[in-house]
Amino acid sequence: MESVPCNLCGADDAEKLFSGASWEQIAPEGSAMLRCRRCGLVYLSPRPSAGEIEAYYPPEYAPYRPAIEDERSPLMRHIRRGKMVKRRQLIETYSRRKTGRILDVGCSTGVFLHEMALAGWETQGVELNPKVAEYARTRFGLEVVTGMLADAPFAPQSFDVISFWDVLEHTFSPADDLARAAQLIKPGGLLAVNIPNYHSPDRTLFGPHWIGYDPPRHLYVFPRPALTQLLQKAGFEPVKWVCFMSSYYAFIISLENWLTNRAPRLAKPVSRIVNFPGVRFLFEPYFTPMNWLGHGGVIAVFSQKMLKGDDSPRI
Repeated sequence: MESVPCNLCGADDAEKLFSGASWEQIAPEGSAMLRCRRCGLVYLSPRPSAGEIEAYYPPEYAPYRPAIEDERSPLMRHIRRGKMVKRRQLIETYSRRKTGRILDVGCSTGVFLHEMALAGWETQGVELNPKVAEYARTRFGLEVVTGMLADAPFAPQSFDVISFWDVLEHTFSPADDLARAAQLIKPGGLLAVNIPNYHSPDRTLFGPHWIGYDPPRHLYVFPRPALTQLLQKAGFEPVKWVCFMSSYYAFIISLENWLTNRAPRLAKPVSRIVNFPGVRFLFEPYFTPMNWLGHGGVIAVFSQKMLKGDDSPRI
C-alpha cells in the first residue's frame, strides 16, 4: 500500500469520502477514496502499489471480453457490435479521418482495435495483462505491446488518434499518461477518453457502491473541471463531451453492489431479472434522455492536441 498526493495539483490536502470499511468489494483494508480540497480531483489513497495491483485483475474480470463472434447470444453479439461501430464512428467524426494510425491504451482483448482494423485503420495497442495481450495478438493478429504506456517504444508524433476506453481511471498517474499521449499524437490529433461520469445521478444514488469508484481498480474519479485541467496541462483542449453508451449496465452493476451490501437476500433474484436479455430496453426511456443531458453513467471526452501557438481547437 502507498499513499499519494493529488495527481492534478500536487496538494496533500484531501477530505475522506469513503474508506475500505464502506465497501463490500475487494478494496484492501486501509484504502480510502479522497477528494482534493484544492482542485476537486477524487483519488484512492492509500492504494495498492504497481506490484500489487495485478492481483485485483483476475482472468474473469468483466472487461476481458472474448471476440464478438464468439458470443453465444445473437442479441449480445448485436449489442456489442453496435458499441464498437459507435466508437469507430465517433473516432472518425472527431478526427475527421476515415483512416490513420490509432493507439488504444489498455486495449484488453483487442475487440475495438479489430473493428478499427477492419475499417482500414493502422492499429497498435498497449495492454498490461500479458495473457489478455496475447489473446489480442493471436485471436485478431494485432500488434500489442505488453506493459504500460510509459514503457512502450513508440516514436514521437506517430499517431493520429489515441484512445483510453475505460482506462484512465485505472492508471497510476493520469497526468503522466496524458503527457505521454501528447508526445505520441501528431499536432491536431485526437485523444478519446471514456470514463465513469462523476456527474451522473448514479453516484449520488448508490454512494460508495457506485461502479465509478470500484476500488482498488479505479484509482481516480474525474469531476469534469478536474479532467479538463488535466487535459489542458498535457496540451489537449476538450471539444466534445458525450454519453454515447447506454447507462443501463453501469446502473445495474452499481445496483448489484448496493444490494449485496444492503439487502443481500435480494441481490441474486434482482440480478437475474435485470440481466435477462431484453429487459434493458424497458428502461431506455429513462437512460436515453439522461445521456442526451450528459448525465449518463459513462461519458466520453474528445480532445484535440493543440497546435503550437494555437489557442482554439479546430475540430
